[in-house]
Amino acid sequence: MTGYGFCNTGLKAEARVSDLVGRLTLVEKIGFLVSKATGVSRLGIPDYNWWSEALHGVSDVGGGSSFTGLVPGATSFPQVILTAASFNVSLFQAIGKVVS
Repeated sequence: MTGYGFCNTGLKAEARVSDLVGRLTLVEKIGFLVSKATGVSRLGIPDYNWWSEALHGVSDVGGGSSFTGLVPGATSFPQVILTAASFNVSLFQAIGKVVS
């Protein structure tokens, strides 16, 4: 994998993204658009469950949360656009402490 441009941290982000996107097939790109994204084994990209990214809170229930019932051990915050509309810097700092 070290031979791939997208793995080269010495390149600018734009070059890394261009290299990665250029290597993906249309089907692989589409596969990244869902919450349970399929990996691309030929490029060393593992499967990923976007529900586990902690953008709105923290889940300690394993590799992602399925909101089909009681979710034990999860903290959730409002959508980022709503939080941003408050212009409350200390609120963002408090949320940052929780999710980090």
